[in-house]
Amino acid sequence: MDFDWRGTSFDYWEELPQATKDKVLAAGAEDWKKVFSGVLTFNKSWRPLRPVMIHQTTYDALAQVMDRLLGLLLETGMRRARTAGELRKLLGTPDGLIEYLDDDEVLGEQLIQSGRPDILISDGVPKFVEFNVGSEAGCVWDTERVSTRFLTMFADHGLATLDGADGPVKVDAPPSPVDGRYQAIIDTLGLKPGDRLTTVLRTEGEYPGSDNLPAIVRSLDPFVERGAAFGIDGDVAPLIWLEADENGALVNQGRPVEAVFRLFVCTDMPQLPGQAALKAAVESGRSKLFTSSAGWLLANKIMLAFLWDDIELLAPEDQELVRLHVPWSRLITAELLDDAVARQALLVLKPADEYGGAGVLVGHETDPGAWREGLEEAIRRGGYLLQDYVRPDRLTMDFTNIDTGEHLQVEVPYSVGPYTFGRKSFGCFLRVGSHEHGEVLNLKRAIHVTGPLLVTT
Repeated sequence: MDFDWRGTSFDYWEELPQATKDKVLAAGAEDWKKVFSGVLTFNKSWRPLRPVMIHQTTYDALAQVMDRLLGLLLETGMRRARTAGELRKLLGTPDGLIEYLDDDEVLGEQLIQSGRPDILISDGVPKFVEFNVGSEAGCVWDTERVSTRFLTMFADHGLATLDGADGPVKVDAPPSPVDGRYQAIIDTLGLKPGDRLTTVLRTEGEYPGSDNLPAIVRSLDPFVERGAAFGIDGDVAPLIWLEADENGALVNQGRPVEAVFRLFVCTDMPQLPGQAALKAAVESGRSKLFTSSAGWLLANKIMLAFLWDDIELLAPEDQELVRLHVPWSRLITAELLDDAVARQALLVLKPADEYGGAGVLVGHETDPGAWREGLEEAIRRGGYLLQDYVRPDRLTMDFTNIDTGEHLQVEVPYSVGPYTFGRKSFGCFLRVGSHEHGEVLNLKRAIHVTGPLLVTT
């Protein structure tokens, strides 16, 4: 698509006069606790004082690129396989690794109704380094809350319209990802008013508060209430609460579980009675799942290598799109070892079927000996991807220390992830890096989970 990515700063904050910035930061100094209350983070020291601000035209252009690339991923899979099982074998994914997977499911549009890419902005241009495909795309609730709370902060301090360099600048929150996902669930599963929907989550992880099941369930009450506005009879169930009743039907504390919103990754599952009951209900067709776990296959990073393999088969405009927005990606093989060693500073090594930054080696951050060892181990194990290194543009962000109130302005890396539900863009998961860590942006590296505001001029 024809869009000048370098025509303005991705973070519109850089376009604002200093006097306007000062007013926003003063408001943030007063209200940051309200904005980030209850938001998931491992960072125990700092909080951002302002939102990232994205121009509406930039957000819309990013949504168009995201949707086309998502469609190209599906087409790439469908050129190679008709069913989930055929694609699974082609990707080298072991049988049984992905729970609830029906090898006979025909690949199609149902697999791309929910997702979120990981995008780095490099020299102003969005680079899609991976694509999360499936209902487990996380932090929807947190990022929406941050965006709407920042919007409230602006309104409370008389900043709903800002003084820009060339005139007034209006701010608003992005379209609601919570509502967008509900609509996608209803459309994909064919739910009618009054139908039941159980949000199922895993709670054996390391995230803060994951050991308090009742508190986790209560924290999702507002999410259930939002579903009620769509006519959904909803509840929430940690996986361990699920069981089969005397007739073999799936229940959550006695309540029937008919449709399931899967809010967890479908690999490396704990083999508990609740998991067995859910799996049996899905396999029998008694309970239907949003989303099909076959979407996990499209999220495999090998799909990006396949997309690059197919570059000459694409329409000219799609070739241009891939070359501009998708870093070159290849499966690491012994034939590529010497070149990968020589080009260490220009490459990243990633496991093809992991998530959350696990197992990633950034060439320029890695000792040469460890880089070679990592490459050799990846070749032995198989299923690792070499990708062109994308140097993320830095964001000049203002932080406050949660204990001392110290104000810190520092340049940090960041990543952008608009949600896609029902092939439309909603909200945005922004990961703002910590100045105390490297460039791999995941929760355990103390990044800041935040959401943007959109601006119109």
